[in-house]
Amino acid sequence: MQSGPQQGRYSKAVMAFMAVLFFFMVLGDIIIARHQRNFLFSRAEEQVRRDLQLMAVNFLEPSLKYDYDWINGFVRRWGEEHPEVVRLAAIDPEGRDLFAFSRPGEGEKVFLVEEKVHFQGKKLLSLQMVASSGEVDALLRKLHWQLGLASFFLTAIAGIALWFTLRRIAFAPLEKEIGLRLETEQKLAAAHHRLEERVRERTADLEDANLLLQKEVAVRHAAEEQFARLHREYELILKSAGEGIYGLDTEGRITFVNLAGLQILGYDEAELIGKHLHDFPHHVRWDGEPHGREDCPVCAAYGQGRKNRGGESYFARKGGAVFPVEFVCTPLVEGETVMGTVVVFEDITVRKQAERDLLALTETLERRVMERTARLDAANLELRETLGQLEQTQAQLVQSGKMAALGDLVAGVAHEINTPVGVGVTAASHLENKTREIVALYGEGRMKRGDLDRYLALCQDAASLIFSNLHRAAELIRSFKQVAVDQSGEGRRTFRVKEYLAEVCLSLRPVLKNTGHRLEISCPEDLELNSYPGAFSQIVTNFITNSLTHAYDGDQAGVLLVEIGLEGGNVRFCYSDDGKGMTEDLVSHAFDPFFTTNREKGGSGLGLHIVYNLVTQKLLGSITCESKPGKGTSFVLLFPAAIPGGVSHGGVT
Repeated sequence: MQSGPQQGRYSKAVMAFMAVLFFFMVLGDIIIARHQRNFLFSRAEEQVRRDLQLMAVNFLEPSLKYDYDWINGFVRRWGEEHPEVVRLAAIDPEGRDLFAFSRPGEGEKVFLVEEKVHFQGKKLLSLQMVASSGEVDALLRKLHWQLGLASFFLTAIAGIALWFTLRRIAFAPLEKEIGLRLETEQKLAAAHHRLEERVRERTADLEDANLLLQKEVAVRHAAEEQFARLHREYELILKSAGEGIYGLDTEGRITFVNLAGLQILGYDEAELIGKHLHDFPHHVRWDGEPHGREDCPVCAAYGQGRKNRGGESYFARKGGAVFPVEFVCTPLVEGETVMGTVVVFEDITVRKQAERDLLALTETLERRVMERTARLDAANLELRETLGQLEQTQAQLVQSGKMAALGDLVAGVAHEINTPVGVGVTAASHLENKTREIVALYGEGRMKRGDLDRYLALCQDAASLIFSNLHRAAELIRSFKQVAVDQSGEGRRTFRVKEYLAEVCLSLRPVLKNTGHRLEISCPEDLELNSYPGAFSQIVTNFITNSLTHAYDGDQAGVLLVEIGLEGGNVRFCYSDDGKGMTEDLVSHAFDPFFTTNREKGGSGLGLHIVYNLVTQKLLGSITCESKPGKGTSFVLLFPAAIPGGVSHGGVT
């Protein structure tokens, strides 16, 4: 048993130990509780984030379909089923709440998690969840109580155990043993420190040596891989080369031969490797006699260290057969030392035969070309004569077309002038009869003042009627004369387009009068051109004649439209009808000479061809045709407003 004072000291030591132990256990509990709190909050926040990511995936398709009712229902169900949710909302890109679920949560700690819904880089909406930490706080309070109770009981048990231990063991031997142990630990610590220093130094030396060794191994591996790769590339090059290649050392012994070289020479690789070049007739003259070592072009490459391009020469195969080759000998030089020679040669037997065949073929072709040239010259002369006859025939047909147009013009003149001249003749005849009557009355002395007044009024009316009709006939003759001169001549003058077209259409009125067709002209009143009126007249006449001949059947009446205007620097001339139209095949041949679909009615096939030549050659423009069956036909002419070498169109002269 221990004495009272010693027991008091033991009791104080035990109480101090218990207090320190309890302090450290409480501190450990606090650290564990804080760590557990952070862990639980992180778990809760991660779970919320995973829930939001799952919602974002589920909301992508409804968002693209604008199915907001489904999203709203899902948000409310989720909020009601999860009591930890304080607020769950779907927010549009502008920050407005689309749908939201809220639950009262005053006094509780909360945390906010947000997730964005994207599609193809575009933000569709954002999901926000505010969750309560109530469950986490409850778990933490329960953990705090458990840790506190455990610390208290452990401290009590440790104090009691220590109390009984101190009561059974003497304190002095324990202190001595503790001192010896401390001294031993200090010695061990010093020895351990010295050992660690030596280990660190040795480890550093080993790490440096290991690093150098790794670098050396890496360099060697890289060199071996590079060497293996180059070796494979060289083997592939040698095997795939179409020319024969073999190598020689400085003594003239063969070191390698590629596959093509073995096939050309007819040897096996074992028969050549290590053998001297002149142990077999490799390089011969054209008659099969082999070269000696002193005059061998191949030996000169490694003997003199110079490249030798042998050109065409002869090699010998294993059986002694001689064949033509082209070869190049190149010395292998390292620094200034010749290490050997590479010989590249190609069998040109096929090429030489092809050259001989080509020479024979060239002579044959030259002879045939001379014969064919003579026949072509004769045929060309015959074609030129035929072309001249065709051009003469075409010119005659064009002239016939012009004369036919002038004939139609004369017929129109006769028809148009007949009416005013007939009215004038009738008025003059009536005036002559009345004059005879008044002369008879005057001679008989029976003339009255009323007779004279009636006669004078009749004279005035007849004179006015005769004058107006003769004036109309004179105007018609002037217009017809101008159109006829323009159609038959090639002159260029300034004219008002709309007035001139009216004169041209007046000459065509006899043709149009009995058809029921309506001719419309759309053209600015002040549009003047310094151009070729004859070309305009013939173009309009040919267009209208072509429509009357081909576009309508029987008594069908239609509308013929002429539209002219300035478009930028060009004159745009558009003619169209609403007839039966043409197929694409007919449109493609519309401007071909002598092509017509109505030859039984007198169509010559030259009308549109003449129009094409006038537009492209005389007016320096272009013409296009558009037509569909049943949709009519239209022609669009574009020609420069300023013809080179003349006055510009537009009336500014």
